[in-house]
Amino acid sequence: MSGAQIPNGDGEAEGRMTEGRMIGWNDTVRFRLPPNWAAEVEEHEGQPVATFRPPPPAGGTLRLVTDRVTPKPDSGGVAGTLQEMALRFVRPHDQRAGDRTVEARPDGGVIAQAMMRTDEEGRAETHYLWLIGADRDGVAAVAMFSVALPAILDGDESCAAMLGDIDDAIRAARIL
Repeated sequence: MSGAQIPNGDGEAEGRMTEGRMIGWNDTVRFRLPPNWAAEVEEHEGQPVATFRPPPPAGGTLRLVTDRVTPKPDSGGVAGTLQEMALRFVRPHDQRAGDRTVEARPDGGVIAQAMMRTDEEGRAETHYLWLIGADRDGVAAVAMFSVALPAILDGDESCAAMLGDIDDAIRAARIL
Protein backbone atom coordinates (compact mmCIF):
# COMPACT_ATOMS: atom_id res chain seq x y z
CA MET A 1 0.00 0.00 0.00
CA SER A 2 2.76 2.46 -0.72
CA GLY A 3 1.47 5.98 -1.02
CA ALA A 4 -1.74 5.29 0.90
CA GLN A 5 -2.28 7.87 3.62
CA ILE A 6 -5.14 8.76 5.85
CA PRO A 7 -3.70 11.87 7.56
CA ASN A 8 -5.04 13.84 10.50
CA GLY A 9 -6.16 17.02 8.82
CA ASP A 10 -3.18 19.06 7.69
CA GLY A 11 -3.31 20.88 4.37
CA GLU A 12 -5.25 23.58 2.62
CA ALA A 13 -9.00 23.73 2.41
CA GLU A 14 -10.31 22.81 -1.02
CA GLY A 15 -13.79 23.65 -2.27
CA ARG A 16 -16.55 24.76 0.11
CA MET A 17 -15.72 22.29 2.84
CA THR A 18 -13.25 23.93 5.24
CA GLU A 19 -13.38 21.50 8.13
CA GLY A 20 -12.52 17.86 8.26
CA ARG A 21 -9.27 16.25 7.27
CA MET A 22 -7.23 15.99 4.14
CA ILE A 23 -6.98 12.50 2.69
CA GLY A 24 -4.24 11.45 0.30
CA TRP A 25 -4.58 8.09 -1.44
CA ASN A 26 -1.98 6.11 -3.44
CA ASP A 27 -0.08 9.27 -4.43
CA THR A 28 -2.91 9.92 -6.89
CA VAL A 29 -5.64 12.01 -5.23
CA ARG A 30 -6.11 14.40 -2.33
CA PHE A 31 -9.49 15.51 -0.99
CA ARG A 32 -11.07 16.81 2.19
CA LEU A 33 -13.23 14.32 4.06
CA PRO A 34 -16.08 15.66 6.22
CA PRO A 35 -15.39 15.67 9.98
CA ASN A 36 -15.83 12.61 12.18
CA TRP A 37 -15.80 10.02 9.40
CA ALA A 38 -14.29 6.64 10.28
CA ALA A 39 -11.49 5.60 7.90
CA GLU A 40 -9.99 2.20 7.20
CA VAL A 41 -8.31 0.26 4.42
CA GLU A 42 -9.99 -2.83 2.98
CA GLU A 43 -8.65 -5.22 0.39
CA HIS A 44 -10.65 -6.20 -2.69
CA GLU A 45 -9.20 -8.60 -5.27
CA GLY A 46 -5.75 -7.99 -3.82
CA GLN A 47 -5.97 -4.19 -4.13
CA PRO A 48 -6.19 -1.68 -1.27
CA VAL A 49 -9.48 0.22 -1.07
CA ALA A 50 -9.88 3.32 1.10
CA THR A 51 -13.15 3.03 3.01
CA PHE A 52 -14.91 5.79 4.94
CA ARG A 53 -18.12 5.78 6.98
CA PRO A 54 -20.05 8.88 8.11
CA PRO A 55 -21.14 9.41 11.70
CA PRO A 56 -24.74 8.45 12.53
CA PRO A 57 -27.49 9.10 11.62
CA ALA A 58 -26.17 9.10 8.03
CA GLY A 59 -25.57 5.65 6.61
CA GLY A 60 -23.58 4.29 3.74
CA THR A 61 -19.96 3.68 2.85
CA LEU A 62 -17.61 5.76 0.69
CA ARG A 63 -14.97 3.72 -1.14
CA LEU A 64 -12.02 4.96 -3.18
CA VAL A 65 -9.66 3.25 -5.61
CA THR A 66 -7.15 4.81 -7.98
CA ASP A 67 -5.39 3.88 -11.19
CA ARG A 68 -2.80 5.21 -13.61
CA VAL A 69 -3.10 4.18 -17.25
CA THR A 70 -0.54 4.72 -19.99
CA PRO A 71 -2.37 5.55 -23.24
CA LYS A 72 -2.15 3.08 -26.11
CA PRO A 73 -0.59 4.49 -29.30
CA ASP A 74 -3.91 4.86 -31.17
CA SER A 75 -6.07 5.99 -28.21
CA GLY A 76 -5.96 9.74 -28.75
CA GLY A 77 -3.37 10.30 -26.04
CA VAL A 78 -4.19 10.93 -22.40
CA ALA A 79 -7.26 13.02 -23.26
CA GLY A 80 -8.70 10.19 -25.37
CA THR A 81 -7.89 7.62 -22.69
CA LEU A 82 -9.56 9.71 -19.97
CA GLN A 83 -12.65 10.21 -22.12
CA GLU A 84 -12.87 6.48 -22.85
CA MET A 85 -12.44 5.61 -19.16
CA ALA A 86 -15.12 8.13 -18.17
CA LEU A 87 -17.59 6.82 -20.74
CA ARG A 88 -17.03 3.20 -19.66
CA PHE A 89 -17.34 4.26 -16.01
CA VAL A 90 -20.89 5.60 -16.45
CA ARG A 91 -21.97 2.26 -17.98
CA PRO A 92 -24.02 3.55 -20.90
CA HIS A 93 -25.55 0.15 -21.69
CA ASP A 94 -26.31 -0.95 -18.12
CA GLN A 95 -30.03 -0.54 -17.44
CA ARG A 96 -29.40 -0.36 -13.68
CA ALA A 97 -27.44 2.90 -14.10
CA GLY A 98 -28.90 6.36 -14.50
CA ASP A 99 -28.19 10.06 -13.96
CA ARG A 100 -25.02 9.75 -16.06
CA THR A 101 -22.81 12.74 -16.77
CA VAL A 102 -19.31 13.23 -18.18
CA GLU A 103 -17.88 16.75 -17.91
CA ALA A 104 -14.59 18.56 -18.34
CA ARG A 105 -12.96 19.83 -15.16
CA PRO A 106 -11.45 23.33 -14.96
CA ASP A 107 -7.95 21.77 -14.76
CA GLY A 108 -8.44 20.08 -18.15
CA GLY A 109 -9.31 16.75 -16.58
CA VAL A 110 -12.61 14.90 -16.54
CA ILE A 111 -15.34 14.07 -14.02
CA ALA A 112 -17.92 11.36 -14.62
CA GLN A 113 -20.92 10.54 -12.43
CA ALA A 114 -23.61 7.90 -12.37
CA MET A 115 -26.10 6.35 -9.99
CA MET A 116 -26.88 2.64 -9.93
CA ARG A 117 -29.53 0.59 -8.16
CA THR A 118 -28.45 -2.94 -7.32
CA ASP A 119 -29.45 -5.98 -5.34
CA GLU A 120 -26.40 -7.22 -3.43
CA GLU A 121 -27.01 -10.64 -1.89
CA GLY A 122 -30.68 -9.81 -1.31
CA ARG A 123 -29.99 -6.24 -0.11
CA ALA A 124 -31.35 -3.43 -2.27
CA GLU A 125 -28.67 -0.73 -2.55
CA THR A 126 -28.14 2.55 -4.34
CA HIS A 127 -24.61 3.35 -5.50
CA TYR A 128 -23.47 6.87 -6.31
CA LEU A 129 -20.34 6.80 -8.49
CA TRP A 130 -17.73 9.41 -9.43
CA LEU A 131 -14.56 9.22 -11.52
CA ILE A 132 -12.14 12.13 -11.66
CA GLY A 133 -9.08 12.05 -13.85
CA ALA A 134 -6.31 14.18 -15.28
CA ASP A 135 -3.16 14.01 -17.38
CA ARG A 136 -0.17 13.56 -15.11
CA ASP A 137 3.15 13.34 -16.94
CA GLY A 138 1.61 11.66 -20.00
CA VAL A 139 -0.40 9.16 -17.95
CA ALA A 140 -4.15 9.11 -17.21
CA ALA A 141 -4.41 9.34 -13.41
CA VAL A 142 -7.88 8.57 -12.06
CA ALA A 143 -9.66 8.30 -8.73
CA MET A 144 -12.92 6.35 -8.57
CA PHE A 145 -15.27 7.00 -5.66
CA SER A 146 -18.47 5.16 -4.77
CA VAL A 147 -21.03 5.63 -2.04
CA ALA A 148 -23.17 2.59 -1.30
CA LEU A 149 -26.41 3.20 0.59
CA PRO A 150 -29.10 0.76 1.63
CA ALA A 151 -31.97 1.64 -0.73
CA ILE A 152 -34.22 2.32 2.24
CA LEU A 153 -31.95 5.25 3.21
CA ASP A 154 -31.78 6.73 -0.29
CA GLY A 155 -33.58 10.07 -0.09
CA ASP A 156 -33.24 10.29 3.71
CA GLU A 157 -32.44 13.89 4.72
CA SER A 158 -29.21 13.01 6.55
CA CYS A 159 -28.02 10.90 3.61
CA ALA A 160 -28.89 13.63 1.11
CA ALA A 161 -26.81 16.12 3.11
CA MET A 162 -23.94 13.63 3.31
CA LEU A 163 -24.07 13.01 -0.46
CA GLY A 164 -23.98 16.77 -1.07
CA ASP A 165 -20.86 17.07 1.11
CA ILE A 166 -19.21 14.14 -0.68
CA ASP A 167 -20.06 15.55 -4.12
CA ASP A 168 -18.49 18.89 -3.10
CA ALA A 169 -15.39 17.10 -1.77
CA ILE A 170 -14.95 15.01 -4.92
CA ARG A 171 -15.45 17.97 -7.24
CA ALA A 172 -12.77 19.86 -5.28
CA ALA A 173 -10.39 16.86 -5.13
CA ARG A 174 -6.97 17.20 -6.70
CA ILE A 175 -5.38 14.57 -8.90
CA LEU A 176 -1.69 14.45 -7.98
